[in-house]
Amino acid sequence: MLAVLMAATIVAAAEPPPGLALDWTAPPGCPDRAEVYARVVRRTGQEAADRASLTARGTVREAAPGRWSLTLELTGATGGGRRELSAPRCEELVEAAALVVAIAVDPRAALAAGEVVVPAPPPEVAQGAGTNGQGSEDMSPRAGPNGQVVKDMYEGPKAQPRATDEMEAPVVEEPARAEAPAPTAKPPSVRVGLRAAAGVSFARLLPRPSAAVSMALSVSGKRWRAELGGLYAPPVTGGDGVIGGLFQAGAVELRGCPVLRRGAVEVPLCVGLQVGAMQGRGRGTGLATTTTARSPWLAATVGAAVGWRPRGRVGLWLGADAIVALLRPSFVTAGGVKVHEAARFGGQVLAGVEVLLR
Repeated sequence: MLAVLMAATIVAAAEPPPGLALDWTAPPGCPDRAEVYARVVRRTGQEAADRASLTARGTVREAAPGRWSLTLELTGATGGGRRELSAPRCEELVEAAALVVAIAVDPRAALAAGEVVVPAPPPEVAQGAGTNGQGSEDMSPRAGPNGQVVKDMYEGPKAQPRATDEMEAPVVEEPARAEAPAPTAKPPSVRVGLRAAAGVSFARLLPRPSAAVSMALSVSGKRWRAELGGLYAPPVTGGDGVIGGLFQAGAVELRGCPVLRRGAVEVPLCVGLQVGAMQGRGRGTGLATTTTARSPWLAATVGAAVGWRPRGRVGLWLGADAIVALLRPSFVTAGGVKVHEAARFGGQVLAGVEVLLR
């Protein structure tokens, strides 16, 4: 009877365990046994896990706030070993444990996905004794190919420098590249502006100085400026109460200017040409009838302006021009009495606001 029991014990000891046996203990919030087992199978395949002769026992605990430790014991048909690892996150220890177990099951299949760095133990952790009575770093020289691969994984690849004991993360990630800053938009080389101004114009050209309004569209570069605008002077009286009239003028003006710039200030120096008409309507007690007459207007202008645009698109404008009449309108009554004739020289002063359209 005793011989039968001894034979049965020997036979039972000779039989390998039924596939990979995984005993896993971890606090809530860490991956459980099923997740660890699934990660091993993903690396080795289910067939390799089913025919393995390996028992793995892992225990995860929180060693300190923000620090986790793992005790992993491997026992196989040809030997085993024990290892204590540390990492700042439980997830990192789970990945390291799954890798070590997968290498012990099938080294070639487990490493086919590429090299993964396993977290090193903290320097204060003493090396414990393995199940075969040897140090945990030994993993038993007689442990066969699987045990030796696990030992090599702990020590790091021989062709590479050893991982330092202070390594925090199990996977070395390439730092994200900072995106190149977007290029700063350059101001347009050609700007378009619209100016509205008012002031006094046609001085000495009409019978008396007249208020005036103008609008101008400008196109400008860094050192030049071109304008196309319109100018209107409302009616003013001329003559006397016996023989007189109301006189007004309007013109289209084309100007070209070299520009001096300094910071937010620009100084255009302009020459231009005015083309339009001057109109007079008779009035007074000495006139038997009153009629309206128009005379063409043609004049050249020379002047300067100051523009100030401290910020944004809106700026202030002040300009003064000398006017040289190339045609001098003259108004007379039916009896030949001259009521008004434009002078040869005159001037205008306008102030306003200019807005950049682009």
